[in-house]
Amino acid sequence: MALNADVARGRGKVWLRRCASGLAALALSTAIPVSAGETSDEAVLWPTRLRADMARVAQVEWRLRDAASGLCPGVAADIGVVFDDRRAYRKADWPVLASTLGLADRPVVAALVPGGPAERAGLVVGDEIEAVGGFSVDAIAERRKAGPLVAEALLEEIATTSPERLIEITVRRQGTNLAVTILPKRHCAARLVLEVDRSIDAHSDARNVSISAGLVTLAQNDDELAMVAGHELAHIIHRDRRGGGISKRRRMEDAADSLGIGLIHCAGYNAAAGSVLLDRLRKRDWLGFLRAPTHRSFSKRVERLQAEIPGLTCPATPKPVVENQKGSPSAQSD
Repeated sequence: MALNADVARGRGKVWLRRCASGLAALALSTAIPVSAGETSDEAVLWPTRLRADMARVAQVEWRLRDAASGLCPGVAADIGVVFDDRRAYRKADWPVLASTLGLADRPVVAALVPGGPAERAGLVVGDEIEAVGGFSVDAIAERRKAGPLVAEALLEEIATTSPERLIEITVRRQGTNLAVTILPKRHCAARLVLEVDRSIDAHSDARNVSISAGLVTLAQNDDELAMVAGHELAHIIHRDRRGGGISKRRRMEDAADSLGIGLIHCAGYNAAAGSVLLDRLRKRDWLGFLRAPTHRSFSKRVERLQAEIPGLTCPATPKPVVENQKGSPSAQSD
């Protein structure tokens, strides 16, 4: 899971309206400023809220990447860990990060996927990272030209490791250096990027899925959060691109809904419970402002998905939209 906090509040984006320019997965993270109506005490708590969101998104990411392992355009090594590093934040926020999270001058383990390779091998939340694969944090950051995105560089270092090869991570825990050896798992290379943005938004490019913190808050359970992420991951698997008329785009969205519901089912989430988010959005959007013209109405989407749920099987089957001989879009079938 990656973090993109370099986003202003109130951009007014809407869920599943795909952005014109791809998301910047490796963007500079900054703190959330105090907004009107928010007390300074509430603002101080933002690192804790952010960490909780990071952990939640990481667990959904792990399960969906596992379900999509044989479907994605690329694969990567994954150990089920989230790193955090204060260099990704403004220096003015370092004291708050230190007092709320204990984040000091070393990158740390911010979250672990329960039962994942990193947790099973013995990594612990709060461990300070000294080295990955025998290379120091500074050496990795310099080689990957990480700048302030040191946590991202460490995740990329792991991702490019052979999934069948053990990787050693050296950590400092309570003043003592420990070497933890981990066997990564082969996963879909697409990642979930958490954007620190309170609008309700999710979109994808050819490589990653971006989900706003506002949408994470709106999702009342992980089934609903997986519903959003699964739809956008389906766009990556289908290699969908912008362009074409409304008819083609709507077929692409229908196909992403169908594959997405299959992915969350195969990831162990409750597909019926996940689709409740669409129904809740329908009730909030009685004038239709939240729905992009490329999508069916929320009620029609719920109806389609509910009809597909009884026939879901694993692994999920991609059905990208392709051009038929007459030049009109159709869903590819096996």
